[in-house]
Amino acid sequence: MKFEITSTGYLHIPAEEAMRFRTGTAIALIRGEELWIMPVSHPGAGGLLLKLRNSRGDRSMFVEEFLPEGVPPGERSAVWDDQLGALRIPLFCSSTSAQL
Repeated sequence: MKFEITSTGYLHIPAEEAMRFRTGTAIALIRGEELWIMPVSHPGAGGLLLKLRNSRGDRSMFVEEFLPEGVPPGERSAVWDDQLGALRIPLFCSSTSAQL
């Protein structure tokens, strides 16, 4: 699945993957050279808001404050990790999938 980190610090999430985040919020973590996005269990738990981008249901969330310096904007291939319950997005390689 393709995701994009924009030059303005947003992560664009396709509608198909945004459905994993039922409360409309998520947490962001940096683990090694990956950005992990994990769903929040209920709306009152806090987290980052997934904003509606278009009528297809694509979402975006502001992640710039979590990104290490030097992360280039661009498209990335990411994977959903069932074991961790996290969307794993590589920070520095835009053409290959995240390693499990």
